[in-house]
Amino acid sequence: MRALIAALRFWEVYSAWYGRVGTSSYIPSEKVQQLFNDMQLYPSKSQVYEMLQCAKECANRSSAAYLTFGEFCIFATELKRCYERGIPRPIQLSRLLERDGEDKKRRNRRVSKGIPKYEVFLGGSCNPTTWRHDIAIPMLKRLGITYYNPQVSHWGPELIELEHQAKQNAAVLFFVIDNQTRSVASIIEAAHMSGRHRKLILVIHAYEGPGQKIWGESISPEEFEDLTTGQMVLQDLVERQGIPVFESIPIALNCTAKVLRENISVQELGLKDYAQPVKMAHVQLGDKLIKLREAFDALDTTNSGELCLADVCMAFRILTNRNLSLADVRSIVAAQTGMPGNEVKDLPLEQLHVNFEQFCAIVAEFKSCESEARKLWQLVLAKTTRLVQAIVSPLTKVLEWAISPRPLRSLQLGAPPNCQSNCVRDVYLGGSCRASTWREDIAIPMLKKSGLTYFNPQLCSWSKRLIPIEAAAMDNTYVLLFVISNTSRSLASMAVAAHYIGLGCNVVLCVQQLLDDCILGSDKLSKQAVKDYNRGRMYLSDLANREGVPVFESVSESVECVIQKCNSR
Repeated sequence: MRALIAALRFWEVYSAWYGRVGTSSYIPSEKVQQLFNDMQLYPSKSQVYEMLQCAKECANRSSAAYLTFGEFCIFATELKRCYERGIPRPIQLSRLLERDGEDKKRRNRRVSKGIPKYEVFLGGSCNPTTWRHDIAIPMLKRLGITYYNPQVSHWGPELIELEHQAKQNAAVLFFVIDNQTRSVASIIEAAHMSGRHRKLILVIHAYEGPGQKIWGESISPEEFEDLTTGQMVLQDLVERQGIPVFESIPIALNCTAKVLRENISVQELGLKDYAQPVKMAHVQLGDKLIKLREAFDALDTTNSGELCLADVCMAFRILTNRNLSLADVRSIVAAQTGMPGNEVKDLPLEQLHVNFEQFCAIVAEFKSCESEARKLWQLVLAKTTRLVQAIVSPLTKVLEWAISPRPLRSLQLGAPPNCQSNCVRDVYLGGSCRASTWREDIAIPMLKKSGLTYFNPQLCSWSKRLIPIEAAAMDNTYVLLFVISNTSRSLASMAVAAHYIGLGCNVVLCVQQLLDDCILGSDKLSKQAVKDYNRGRMYLSDLANREGVPVFESVSESVECVIQKCNSR
């Protein structure tokens, strides 16, 4: 029976692959999510991005533009396992600093009994956007849903408390990050609310490109890149909480109605509810491929890119703690090579080899099966795997950092060890990266002097998204330092800081305001741009103060606070 299940699983994967890309040796990045959907698997955009990046690193490719068949087998198997068993989200070490393992206690907020409770708070981009008046409010009225609209024609300070209470009491926070404004404060607020596990419905409209006008000003290529990065990082943060990100306001409003009507979480929305499915909380899938590569390379002592059958069985046992018989592997090799089973059986073991792609397929299909003869497996493979042979191709050697663990203290010294994400460190040096030297000039010398370890994301390859290495590093760090300098827009960094404050992590902030005559790179910022980015800085500082997170203007003072927190653990 187990052999039958294994054979059917392989047939399912291969049939979906063949139906989507035919006999191609790889699947391009833009079709990966569609292929998963064909198999009733629904990874988020962030998860697909992680898979592509991990495959690129493991294969030492120059591009993350595709997955091979073997890589896809591993990811599909692991994703299905996560669906069936339910994999919990990782707990950040910075949340474990409180006594008795309790999360950091938040300040109690008094909710006025005289303020009405609205079902939906309409947050996000405001003037000059009209999405509330044109789309959201008419639909909510038709659906019979109460709402609070913070966008008013005549705003006054007396509305601050009313807006705050409406936001705290609302059952659902409906946020639209539009492309008509910079939406700096809205991005920070949405990131924070997702970290606090509020019922958040998020819509993001991507920017059109450099030259697009905001408040009548054409945005430069550099600002377009920063704004786009801010949106992408927000999407990654939100999807890591299992929250879907929408492109359509009407679809998002219909999902809001279902969440309220059925009293379900946003994470429980499925494919039938909207066109961008997220069926599960975010899990990191790339580690599995890295572990396979590590086991493969550890036994490939000649760097040939192939393993003999005995080594395949040994690697399988290392990975699964189960035995895989030579008969099982011989049957696969016979099907892949087209050789008669009796000829394969008579060949010496050293003459039968498996490359990494074939190894991935073997592990994916036999991982959950007992070691036994699989005649049906051989029968199915005999009809299909001649085409598979054209699909699979060996991966190149894994990156050195993935297979060469180093002592923790050595992680302070070099760039390659720094990019290992699975080591525990004292401090995460987050915040502004572009045109910033505060790490090497101030923070790192002070941390070294105090004997503390750190992770420097500036040494890792830059990306528009929150790459898996950075996310894992933050999960494995005790204190998170974010420096929002006056030398960059820092939109993405502010979003990340707000999110981890929302998660209740041990965060220290250093926030510096942009100057009125600010010049960033080749851009001379307008008064409106400076106002927008400084409004975001003020909002981040305010929410940090409400959560009891220390905020400084001086980098050295913030680092001193970090050192004190580490020493008091």
